[in-house]
Amino acid sequence: MKKRHKGSFRRSAYAYVLIAPGLVLVGVILIYPLLRGVVSSFFTQASGSMEFEEFVGLRHYRELLSDEIFFKALINSVWSTAVIVAALYLIGLSIALLLNRSFRGRGIYRSLVLIPWVVPGIAAAMTWKWMYASQYGIVNYVLQALGLIDQNIDWLGSTSTALGSIMVTTVWKDIPFVTIVLLAALQSVDTTLYEAVKIDGGNAWQAFWHITMTGIKNVSITTILLEIIWTFNKFDLVYTMTKGGPSNSTQTIPVYTYITAFNFFRFNKAAAIGVIGLLVVGVFAVLYIIYNKREEGNGA
Repeated sequence: MKKRHKGSFRRSAYAYVLIAPGLVLVGVILIYPLLRGVVSSFFTQASGSMEFEEFVGLRHYRELLSDEIFFKALINSVWSTAVIVAALYLIGLSIALLLNRSFRGRGIYRSLVLIPWVVPGIAAAMTWKWMYASQYGIVNYVLQALGLIDQNIDWLGSTSTALGSIMVTTVWKDIPFVTIVLLAALQSVDTTLYEAVKIDGGNAWQAFWHITMTGIKNVSITTILLEIIWTFNKFDLVYTMTKGGPSNSTQTIPVYTYITAFNFFRFNKAAAIGVIGLLVVGVFAVLYIIYNKREEGNGA
């Protein structure tokens, strides 16, 4: 009995030794910066130094309560995330349903869908910025050729169109991921169930809702939760295309955090903004973890 216990202890110790380097790496790269950022939000920082100077408690958070730009950034982040994720799922599902059908050249179209995803974020942002240009952009040219507009529009220079333009770019950039994931889920649905629905007198809508949507429900929920987290934290497209302008109309939490830290050198206030953003995203991260744990439990 003692030998068995001793052998089990050795195996456990050996396992911990193997994963220790990974745990240290995660702690250094992820956990330490996160904790330091949270702690930093409760202090002021000495000028030109990374050392904390004075404990001020919730002062930076109270300051944010009267910061109109912060609330604008928060509303923009929440609103744009909701719209973008909804569009990503609906469009991605539609494309996945089409690509799941059998037709000539299907493999080529499946490959073409991936193009926006593999384009680097900065390159995509610059390309769309040129396309949106008021004088020489192809967007204005195409819309005028179709008769949808009668004069050039400054898409990124107008407070009424800038955020929407960035949202379109974000959907274009992220749609391949949603499409491919949902396509993989659709291919795992048992096709014999559709024949059973026909035999029972069911229509196409009933087959879609009760078989297709039920079959991809778990993948859909996971994809939506991940896209909410990623979209809320989107930085490169917004900063490259507008830097939060014009008049803060495209300001988001990640961009405002960066500008506060590196344009105005208010690192502690930036940390407080980041913590609030972390709390918002953390809600969905917890939901994602809980959902995965529940699915693992059901699978077991």
